[in-house]
Amino acid sequence: MMNWLKKNRFEVIFIVCLILIAGFLRLYRIDEYMTFLGDEGRDALVVKRILVDYDFPLLGAPTSVGNMYNGPLYYYMMASAMAIWWMNPVAAAVMVAFVGIVTVALVYYFARVWFGKQAAIIASILYAFSPVNIIYSHSSWNPNPAPFFALLGILGLYKARYTKNYLWLILTGIASAFAVQMHLLALILIPIYFVIWLNEIREWKWEGKKLPNFWKGSLFAIIAFLFLMSPLAIYDFKYNFQNYRALTTFFLGDRATTVNLNPFNTLERVGPIYWDNLVNRYIAGENFWLMVLISILVLIPVVSFFVNLIRNKKFIWSYFVLTVWLIGGVMGLALYKQTIYDHYSSFLNPALFLLFASNMNLLNSINSKKINQYVRGAFFLLFLIILIANLNINPLKEEPHRQLQNTKIVSDFVIEESGNKPFNFALLAERNYDAAYQFFLDQAGHKPAQLPFEKTDQLFVVCEDERSSPSETDKICNPVGHPKYEIAAFGWTKIESEKEFNGVKVYKLIPNPEEPPKSAE
Repeated sequence: MMNWLKKNRFEVIFIVCLILIAGFLRLYRIDEYMTFLGDEGRDALVVKRILVDYDFPLLGAPTSVGNMYNGPLYYYMMASAMAIWWMNPVAAAVMVAFVGIVTVALVYYFARVWFGKQAAIIASILYAFSPVNIIYSHSSWNPNPAPFFALLGILGLYKARYTKNYLWLILTGIASAFAVQMHLLALILIPIYFVIWLNEIREWKWEGKKLPNFWKGSLFAIIAFLFLMSPLAIYDFKYNFQNYRALTTFFLGDRATTVNLNPFNTLERVGPIYWDNLVNRYIAGENFWLMVLISILVLIPVVSFFVNLIRNKKFIWSYFVLTVWLIGGVMGLALYKQTIYDHYSSFLNPALFLLFASNMNLLNSINSKKINQYVRGAFFLLFLIILIANLNINPLKEEPHRQLQNTKIVSDFVIEESGNKPFNFALLAERNYDAAYQFFLDQAGHKPAQLPFEKTDQLFVVCEDERSSPSETDKICNPVGHPKYEIAAFGWTKIESEKEFNGVKVYKLIPNPEEPPKSAE
């Protein structure tokens, strides 16, 4: 080990610098940049029940489709972080940031062992500076660790093959369960891993390859996967297979709105998903011409794999894995008819960076030294242009939104204004709900009373959508008589006071003894 470190001092220095830079991009002022809205507040409340009440959930966060839920593993990951930094939501965001940093290291590792140092430098730097990867690495949200677990599954398959110890497949089984529980669409990884696994059987049958511990490792991988997925099964047994029925409805029910198995319609979506949702968002810095060029370059190693396989009868496992990962991932996403958001495809994005960087390996096959030199120079120049394009839209260039701090300030103000007396609470917001406020209020020992059973003599209404300068597009918040249940169930009210914090208004409402005006007949 020491000899390797001495012989590869430059590489060691680079890896250390890479980790430090990736860490800076993900941890810098993380408490101010992290998202903390309704979903994050809901998750924090679940973790509180785990750590304080020892209430261990069988389900994770709800999905955006149907009545389906993810598994609970992400909640337990959050709980491990928030147990160390007691009940601080920033701890969960820091945990996700460290997972993101390790993901950068894994991208370097795979590019290094498969394609060499130069490819590793290119892939890892671009991955570390990718704006979307940075954004999803400094907030606590269940889909965010999906790229890490996708790579971990590939690591299990790689180690099993090259150490000839197929007990490494257990790692793939564990990683698969975690990835699927981060986001339901990561189910696409299972057939991808399965195809890679089948190739080992093909080589065993056709080429006489020895597979020590293959069946034992495969069996233990399945057991590990099923064990980690068992909370979902236990919940379904207890509650009339709710999640299972929702899942079957999603795949086999009304396909007009969810899944489309029509191959022609699916093929129409393949291109936009590949070049727009993946290449443009993750690598190209949202530059059209870079998107076009990178989309072509990422496919060159895929085409090269098939050419070598068909014409030269040469099978290159690394290109095979990345080809299956990319094609299988894009085709799987194309089956889903709804909008493909960034976090839906996060399990697939490392394959893009590895395939793009692998072009450095293909350049070695150019016989002419002069041409090779020019092409390498052009490729390196392209790498710098891509890096600059990504730096130009780096999320750290924008001022932090300070959602967590603002939510806590408003919550503290509500507690102060309540006079330490019971109160009801409501949030008026177009794209948020009150779980983040509920978390801080609950943490301070002032959990709001719940209507209709616990009506108090004061109602606090937080309005997030109001603007200070009314115009045609601005919204004016009027909590009195608002139809939202938490307000309507309180009864007829009047405003006693109001206060504004960074564009968010807080209204204190009290019962109005006067009857509301009757409408004219």
